[in-house]
Amino acid sequence: MDAEEIVRMAVELRKENRLDEAEKILRDAIRGDDRAWQLWNQLGHVLVATSDLSGAATAFETATKLNPNGFWLWLSLGYTRKELDQIDGAISATLKATELGLLPNEIGSALYNLGCYNCLAGKHEEAIEYLSKAFNLDSTVREWARDDSDLISLQDDERFTKLMKDE
Repeated sequence: MDAEEIVRMAVELRKENRLDEAEKILRDAIRGDDRAWQLWNQLGHVLVATSDLSGAATAFETATKLNPNGFWLWLSLGYTRKELDQIDGAISATLKATELGLLPNEIGSALYNLGCYNCLAGKHEEAIEYLSKAFNLDSTVREWARDDSDLISLQDDERFTKLMKDE
């Protein structure tokens, strides 16, 4: 079986919440071919689902080394680092994603995440700038901001309130 077939199997197993089986087939496949970034990427997603965030970060880091031009790999690495409270690492990985995104919704998602991560780091000026850019590129991300706990510290900021009204 090639890497793509194994990834498809793992995705199906993940959808069925058969995470142990998905992890096993991925790890077995990686033992046979540790250069297939797709396997590492999917392993990262499985490990996020099992709450093994440290393992997921390692898997995504490996995937980005094998495929340094993978937008979604960098975005996933950023999210995982954020979940591990490694905010500086989350910001740097997500900045790399913004360089690689091709579509407005991709770049908008990355900019939105940068807004959230900067907010968590207490960098409100940067957070507002990233959120403004994200909203301009992809207006659907504005909806995410309404209830995002990452942005709680901006709720009383006039700039954030104005941004949320500029629809």
